[in-house]
Amino acid sequence: MTSLAERAHAAAVFIRHNTAVSPHGRYRGEEHARTAVRLAAALGLGLDQITTAPDWLRRRTTPGEPVLATATCPDTSEKYVFLARFPIYDDEAFELLGPCPECSGQVPLAAIRHLADLGTHLARSPLTPQDLPHTDTLSDTFTHDQGHTSTCRYGETL
Repeated sequence: MTSLAERAHAAAVFIRHNTAVSPHGRYRGEEHARTAVRLAAALGLGLDQITTAPDWLRRRTTPGEPVLATATCPDTSEKYVFLARFPIYDDEAFELLGPCPECSGQVPLAAIRHLADLGTHLARSPLTPQDLPHTDTLSDTFTHDQGHTSTCRYGETL
């Protein structure tokens, strides 16, 4: 087990290194690195179990462009995809992405701030289309997210 000081130093080195070598540029690289560090800390995972990528679907041209972060369970290799909608804000919750019960598009299903939030979400039965109008467990951004298909009634309307 490494000390807190060693882990803090490793996180700082990770951010500096990934900022410098990012193919997305310095600022986006830093946002990706900070997102990975924050998600790893929230879930109790190592940085080697978190990968990040731009979210081309929810892309915008303002600072803090959305970041997709994939966490891989070290025991089962199961993957969970999280959205950092505004990665420049360290206090924003991650959004766990999963299939919409209506259209199967990858949309935010739960707000995740720490490991217990993920546990609470995973303990629930999967939602069905009939559950959608009667649930309050979904992420606030579930409705009108760009991940819904164009024919889904929850999809973004322009």
